[in-house]
Amino acid sequence: MGIYEEIVSNTPIGYLASIDGAQPRVRPMSFVHVPGGKLWSSTYNISGKMDEFLQNDRVEVCFVDSGYRQLRVEGRIDTTGDSEKKKQLLALNPGVRNHFPNEDDEHFVHLEITPTRVRWKNTGFSEYEEIAIEP
Repeated sequence: MGIYEEIVSNTPIGYLASIDGAQPRVRPMSFVHVPGGKLWSSTYNISGKMDEFLQNDRVEVCFVDSGYRQLRVEGRIDTTGDSEKKKQLLALNPGVRNHFPNEDDEHFVHLEITPTRVRWKNTGFSEYEEIAIEP
């Protein structure tokens, strides 16, 4: 397991940043890592962040693990996940059921972030190192 997978798998919350006009918006969210370095999560179709994603699909997620290592994932977010992806997300992250009982819930939006740049850094003051994501 590489550093990317290790940090995402062992960090329950990532901080997702989006853009609302000229104002950055950050919120804690739960993510799962899937092949290709993609990150999956969920939200409600009535959430204010949906408008932000539709206006600008560029996002960044920052993870800080228990050892204070940081992982930053820049990417593009897709909100069009189908029932199969929703079903897979429910299996990968059973906590999603606290919000959506099944993949057919009308308010359930599957979020998929495809990384465009990934960097990490160890504890303490240091520069970020690039991580190559394999497709």
